[in-house]
Amino acid sequence: MNNTILITGATGNVGSETLRCLMQRPDRDYRVCVASRNPEKDRQRLPIQPDSFVRFDFEDDQTYAKALRSADRVLLIRPPQLADVDRYFKPLIRVMSNVGTKQVVFLSLQGVENNSLTPHHKIEKLIVDSGIPYTFLRPSFFMQNLSTTHRAEIAERNEIFVPAGDGRTSFVDVADIGEVAAMALTDPTHLNEAYELTGSETLTYSEVADILTDVLGRPIRYTNPSIPAFIWRKRYKENNPLGFTLIMVALYTVARLGKADGVSDTMQRLLGRMPRTFRAFAEANKSVWLR
Repeated sequence: MNNTILITGATGNVGSETLRCLMQRPDRDYRVCVASRNPEKDRQRLPIQPDSFVRFDFEDDQTYAKALRSADRVLLIRPPQLADVDRYFKPLIRVMSNVGTKQVVFLSLQGVENNSLTPHHKIEKLIVDSGIPYTFLRPSFFMQNLSTTHRAEIAERNEIFVPAGDGRTSFVDVADIGEVAAMALTDPTHLNEAYELTGSETLTYSEVADILTDVLGRPIRYTNPSIPAFIWRKRYKENNPLGFTLIMVALYTVARLGKADGVSDTMQRLLGRMPRTFRAFAEANKSVWLR
């Protein structure tokens, strides 16, 4: 090991932002390696290039040891389709312990400490029990979900189609999470900490629709579908995997029940500034929803 940071999920929202933050530091004294199932393909996809790539596949435990030996610290991002913690993450964390990983920064979930049914809760426990120094990032709902997962319905149908009722949600910008992740990976004062990461405001989806209406200059409606209607459209009309659809239902049910509105000042304290508002995010990403 030689002061190297290993990034999993580098082509995703948080992974790519963390990579950008790490690589753009002018005085960096570390190397950054991207763990990739297909390094040649991802080399073409990533706008920010790391110092190196290493082959790594969550579904192939034969790739674990070589990849993990190449780094001291790891950003661990769970692929959303992998929910079997015992099958995929228990052996992975065992290998981390065996090769002497010095820190794992795990992208977890807001409120996970009180929700033992989530894979994130089980992964956090495995990491703690392993004795590996850790930093848990527990973000609220990503603003980017509206510019990626729900982009088409906003751009093409002028609607936000989620079963969240009138519950309020504390949104967070992935760019802010990436900045905190880069900080945690390079500053030992963040070892063995768990950070709840939110924006500074809570919004209902009706209020989100109103903001998008103002920014885009055309009416955007929040349709507030029933859970069966949501499942039918996402699974059978849009052909989303059932597991992914049910995870979305679970997330929006938390909002519907009024349990997604927690706001923390942790982001402001760590970054030394206010986190980005949803209106600022929408204005900066306006072109995403243009038809």
